[in-house]
Amino acid sequence: MYGRAEPRQQPGYACEECRKKKLRCDRQRPQCGACANAQVPCEVNDRRVPRGPKKGSIGALRSRIVALERRLSTSQVEESLMTEGYEIGSTENSPVRENSTTQFHHWEVPQEEQPSNTAIPLTWGPPETTPQSPLLFTDISVLPAISTSYPSPKQSPTSLNDVFIPDLTKADLIQLYFDRVHPIVPILNQPKTFKWMNDRNAMSDARQCLQHAMWTSATAFSSQFGGLQETLYAKTRFMLDQLDLSGSDSLLCHIEHVQAWILITFYDFTRANYRRGWLSAGRVFRLIQFLKLYEIDSPKPLGLESEEDPVSLEERRRTFWVAYCLDRFISVSEGAPTTLNEEVVFTRLPCLDADFQRGLVPQECFLAEAMSSAELRPYAPLAECVILVTICSRALSHKHIYTIESLYSNIPLDFSSRHDWLDGMLTRRLNNLQLNYPSLTVAENPMIIFSYMLAHSAVIYLCCIIEALSRNDQSQNLVWEFQERGHWAAQEIARLTKEHEHLGYYKAHSFMPLTIYLSASRLAKHLDVRKGELDTKEVEEAEKSIHACIEALQKLQSVNNLANHYLQLLSAISNY
Repeated sequence: MYGRAEPRQQPGYACEECRKKKLRCDRQRPQCGACANAQVPCEVNDRRVPRGPKKGSIGALRSRIVALERRLSTSQVEESLMTEGYEIGSTENSPVRENSTTQFHHWEVPQEEQPSNTAIPLTWGPPETTPQSPLLFTDISVLPAISTSYPSPKQSPTSLNDVFIPDLTKADLIQLYFDRVHPIVPILNQPKTFKWMNDRNAMSDARQCLQHAMWTSATAFSSQFGGLQETLYAKTRFMLDQLDLSGSDSLLCHIEHVQAWILITFYDFTRANYRRGWLSAGRVFRLIQFLKLYEIDSPKPLGLESEEDPVSLEERRRTFWVAYCLDRFISVSEGAPTTLNEEVVFTRLPCLDADFQRGLVPQECFLAEAMSSAELRPYAPLAECVILVTICSRALSHKHIYTIESLYSNIPLDFSSRHDWLDGMLTRRLNNLQLNYPSLTVAENPMIIFSYMLAHSAVIYLCCIIEALSRNDQSQNLVWEFQERGHWAAQEIARLTKEHEHLGYYKAHSFMPLTIYLSASRLAKHLDVRKGELDTKEVEEAEKSIHACIEALQKLQSVNNLANHYLQLLSAISNY
């Protein structure tokens, strides 16, 4: 009663006469009833195309769905950029280099399924006329959509939607890079970088990777472009992996390849996770060894002198020293051995950044000369960081040597001399910092603030090492002295952390959470060891400093995942 019990039509095909007259054919053979009554031939065409959607209509519907999904996936990015006057959308007509091996393609619909007319446009993009500027770059402008992880190097991310990045956005990202990323990763000469970015003929695959790595790093230091972070990161990682896979067994490797990996490694530590950053750092160290950047200034045989210009040579030096510092940061953080050995380094320290940007590259001394010299002279902020992180690394080696030698003797014979040498060198570096970078100018450079924090961290390391002597009930006065110095150093790190708020956490060094963690853990241990010996005021000051460190790490969580990593470690050893 509520539906038909039998089919609406008889099986078979209707004859041509019934179709023409739009009559219901009874499909009798060899002649239907209508044709028999009319006394006309009954012809049946059994090759007629069956009823259903017209050819291409399914493809048109799929294309509409794709277009709608693109709009939905980019709506958040569009809303964030529209507030700044930018326009964003997907496009298939954006300029892409023809010789690029890492192009990103759209989901292509077969030609026969392309809709002839559709109410929803499949592509949209920027206006045909764009204002020109020295900071506008018009090379690769098609980027994959936001992704939670980068695609496999064997799989081109064609399944990801495409997002168009306007030239003004690219220019803003480059300016943001030199304002916030370059002070802590000073590896690029700005005029030289702008020159090859504006020259299509000079844009090699390695430089394309570096350019995208610069954009990606800039998004990590900004809330304005937060919606583009995973998008740019996915494409940059894919391009770098493709560059590695497309390489041959030749010794040819470009410095831009290493620089791009360095920027992505810092991004991994601050925005991805600690494990991925550590693995990316391993690739950086191998590329450094592959290019032999640790012996840039070693004596060359006659006739084999380097023909590179001074600016390019300085870029290579800075690339090595940033990777060297990265190696020490990881080693100090984990208590692990280093990869780039200090003993084989034959590369001069970097010069002042102001001279480097002007193209004037004075010859600096080597690391061993700077560490053994008692001269109080200004070094570049990066050079100061190199010297101080080397002292931290040597203090860690000093601790390891003491631990091993203690297994064979009560106290190592050269422990005191080695400890005094480290202490004296660290004292000279602190005096040099205070003389050449007084407190009034500290807040102007995040690398100098971080260098001060590294110096105080080295004091804390020496304190932890000397505390091991208390188990033997020897040199107790020396232990108490270093405990007081360690407490003072931890207080200084907490104070510098508080001052850094005026500079802004977006300009903080990526590994600043490590020094804050050392400060808070030292203060907590000081309260635990000296329990009952401290007066109320000293306890309150220590607790206040601990809370300041924890508060700073909590604020840094939104811009640096390392802060969250060290907060978790701190919660395991402290009740604060």
